[in-house]
Amino acid sequence: MTTKISKYQELMGRLKDEQKVTYLDKPQDIEAINEIDKQMEGVRREYQIKEKNSQISAAAVFLTA
Repeated sequence: MTTKISKYQELMGRLKDEQKVTYLDKPQDIEAINEIDKQMEGVRREYQIKEKNSQISAAAVFLTA
């Protein structure tokens, strides 16, 4: 009988065997993740402001032939 295994399961199994899989559940890992989330929130806000300003300036442009 044949056994079907997905590429993902095969890859994850191989990485676990090579001890290249780690879980980020330690307190310092969670703290680092939360810090990155805070930084990315600022980046998203800055992008939204720039996008809004870009749309406003594009709407103000007069095209002439």
